[in-house]
Amino acid sequence: MTVEAPARHFYFGSNFKMHKTLAEDRAFIQTLLDLNASQFDLQLFIIPAFTSLGGLQDTPRPRNLWIGAQNMHWANSGAFTGEISALMLRSIGVDLIMLGHAERRHNFGETDIELNKKAISAAASQLRVLLCVGETAEQRRYGVTDEVLAMQLKIALSGYPADCLERLMVAYEPVWAIGAGSQEALPEDIAPSIDQIRHTLETLFGQDRALHIPVLYGGSVNRDNCGGYVQHATVDGLFVGRAAWQPEGFMEVMQTGYNAWKRKRGGN
Repeated sequence: MTVEAPARHFYFGSNFKMHKTLAEDRAFIQTLLDLNASQFDLQLFIIPAFTSLGGLQDTPRPRNLWIGAQNMHWANSGAFTGEISALMLRSIGVDLIMLGHAERRHNFGETDIELNKKAISAAASQLRVLLCVGETAEQRRYGVTDEVLAMQLKIALSGYPADCLERLMVAYEPVWAIGAGSQEALPEDIAPSIDQIRHTLETLFGQDRALHIPVLYGGSVNRDNCGGYVQHATVDGLFVGRAAWQPEGFMEVMQTGYNAWKRKRGGN
């Protein structure tokens, strides 16, 4: 039986991928301020390109908005041309690091073992970690989704320090449901995978600690379907793509999902 997660914030954010200049990111945040994003009792985050990270630190922003980075190297320094370390990100005020996005795994060959090194390094630098996991259409067709999710989590989080779990989030992003023209996952499609993620986190860290790790859903989320995804008892938020790349869309999907999440938990 699924155990409902303890009361906490709703989490909502977007990965901008290789889109938006610094000026466009600043305008995005200013619009969130104009739309009074801070009025909502939830945690927001955006993950822009590296070129915006330093310039956004002196940009006024909603009090409940984290700024994240899309990738990092596991070493603090070294002969790694083109890479950025957790220490460097932390030094400019970055709040969180996204690790294991499907495009990094499948387009750039990133492995679970590399992700484990990155997760440990991020924890040591006190960065929040958003770990993305998910199966391909082929893996789903062969019926190995549970095994894939367990492997991704167990390897990437091996040795992850227990005292850093309060800074860990997991995003379930089925690869077959990501991107324009992809198949839309139904709420009943994701429920077994969310349960498997929770079960694996319990195996790694114990039930009490695992229940306090936010699990988000991401995969072609939009205004029309977001409410269904948060109906699962232990889904704590949404990780949204193109539907949230404009601030008005960001706010619209966020408010719709947040209201559905509050209703699930008995709120008004």
